[in-house]
Amino acid sequence: MVALLNPPHRRDEGIKLWPIFYTVAMFSLVTVYTVMSLHIQSISFIDNRRDDGGYSGVIGYQAIIRRTPLGIVPNIMFNLNNWLADGLLVSSLFDAVPTRPGV
Repeated sequence: MVALLNPPHRRDEGIKLWPIFYTVAMFSLVTVYTVMSLHIQSISFIDNRRDDGGYSGVIGYQAIIRRTPLGIVPNIMFNLNNWLADGLLVSSLFDAVPTRPGV
């Protein structure tokens, strides 16, 4: 955050807020994804480690909850975070200066 708030070569422009918001959004999304995934792993390996009829143990439980909100939210967070990361990489292409002027 220090690098975002106090860049070394600032030209009296002030603080740009979009990189701060972008960074906070990305860290928030990846935190939600990590917490939900670890919660699913905890439930799967501790509470549902036995054989439950048609589905067997951990993998069976994860297959059952894949279509519930507990299974969908981490996937949505992962995709949103990837889109933000890709957007950050692609947006820098539009700011690039051509290396061969006049071409």
